[in-house]
Amino acid sequence: MSRHYFQLGTSVYLLAAIYTSLSLGARYSEDNIIDVAATHVSSLDSHYTAAALQDQVTSMPGWGPLKSFKMFSGYITVDAAAGRALFYVFVESESDPVADPLMLWLNGGPGCSSLGGGFMSELGPFLPNKDGHTLKANPYPWNKKASVLFLESPAFVGWSYSNTSSDAIVGDARTAKDSRAFLLGFMERFPQFKSNDLYLSGESYAGHYVPNLAREIVRGNRGARSPRETLNLKGILVGNPLTDTAVDNMGAVDFWWHHAMISDETAEGIRSNCDFNNIGPLLIGEDVLPTTADALTKPRVIACDEFCDRAMSELGPINIYDIYADVCIPKAAQSEALALTRALGPTPAGLMIRAAVQLSSREKQESSNSADSSSSLTDEDPSKYDPCVDNEVETYMNLPEVQKALHANQTVILPWRWTDCTEKVQYSRSDVLASMLPVYEELLASGSLRILVFSGDVDGILPVVGTRRWVSGLGLPIKSAWRPWLSPTRQVGGHVIEYEGLIFASVRNAGHMVPYVQPERMFHLLTSFLNEESP
Repeated sequence: MSRHYFQLGTSVYLLAAIYTSLSLGARYSEDNIIDVAATHVSSLDSHYTAAALQDQVTSMPGWGPLKSFKMFSGYITVDAAAGRALFYVFVESESDPVADPLMLWLNGGPGCSSLGGGFMSELGPFLPNKDGHTLKANPYPWNKKASVLFLESPAFVGWSYSNTSSDAIVGDARTAKDSRAFLLGFMERFPQFKSNDLYLSGESYAGHYVPNLAREIVRGNRGARSPRETLNLKGILVGNPLTDTAVDNMGAVDFWWHHAMISDETAEGIRSNCDFNNIGPLLIGEDVLPTTADALTKPRVIACDEFCDRAMSELGPINIYDIYADVCIPKAAQSEALALTRALGPTPAGLMIRAAVQLSSREKQESSNSADSSSSLTDEDPSKYDPCVDNEVETYMNLPEVQKALHANQTVILPWRWTDCTEKVQYSRSDVLASMLPVYEELLASGSLRILVFSGDVDGILPVVGTRRWVSGLGLPIKSAWRPWLSPTRQVGGHVIEYEGLIFASVRNAGHMVPYVQPERMFHLLTSFLNEESP
């Protein structure tokens, strides 16, 4: 799985290994209102606006009519002057949409779709079958506990678009502003959810999206001129989040060494020669080192590059997102190489990363005689990890009947194919490298939010090691000491420590995409958090 690539570079080779992931006018209306068997939705029926009913999805191709929950999808304009509109999918709670929380889910990248990730392969009601044309039930969908909103952000991700081409150049500030504008627009379209508790959630580069959006909402509520400009934000959840590049990068190196993935000499060479606050051709903040070959001639820079190159070779063609899982051969690494070189531009760093990732791709191909041999899964068992799920999702989302059902790419025909992670977004490198710790400090000081940070403990991209360090570094008083937590199967689900204002929980044997790899454990963690209980 490769949806969480990062468009940045760390001492040239290091981030190539660590972060190779990382209202529209007319819509197609449906004549038939969804046949809802459950009686809990009746109290909402009379409250839907005409715009919401235009967005209603009554049936999904490869699945059939939707009977246990209501679903909507479409566009909401966030900047009319620029012609910028964001695409969403909204699935109501199966339990009690009137009272249950509303949750926004964001995938990372930057530049990856929350439909391809969250909705279609992690926590939505469906999972794709291997044929890419039919769907199966997700046994642990989050809309059993909340109404869940999946957003493709920023513009040019998935089916979101802008009529202003320069909008493809974007950073954290506008992404947060647009996401808040989207939520306010969503509340206009679905006013019955205005008073529901709102939670923001996501993973990977959502480690920037979520806290930045939370801060935008907190500040917006404080300066609101009317209740229409407020949002009922209660908390945030972030999984394996990119938070502070220096801490996260060092955590990755330590994780690789402790898991016997790199040699003693390589680990020590990286630690001794690489300045994690001075990442490749970039500096945290606004300054950028020269991108000419002269910038790469300093002895420590050369040594750092050599040791990071050696680390990539020693890691081998593993699934860095889930170090004990199989890889999908051979497509993933190729798109990541394009993303990384696009982020760095035509620089020596970009060229070296292209060479390094292409080498990894060749190694993957040589390790197997078949592109399908990495997976022997059957469609009948939805709980098994499928390393090729991204490919199956992309096939499904590009079916014309799927796009028609979701009201996507209909009135405005987009000049691109839907992809899980786009090459169109040119995200601010300085924003990617900026630390989120000051944002967390501001959110914690507000005293109004609950925060859950969760981390799959076999993720090699943003490992639990670095996350534990920055969480501990916040210096919060401890309410409940480090301990194991049990899932409903009575197995150890991970470990948890509770601070004043923040809970940190690891998830045992989960990789970067926790809800997909360990759905039962993550669902228990989610339920506990929403119920304000200890897991």
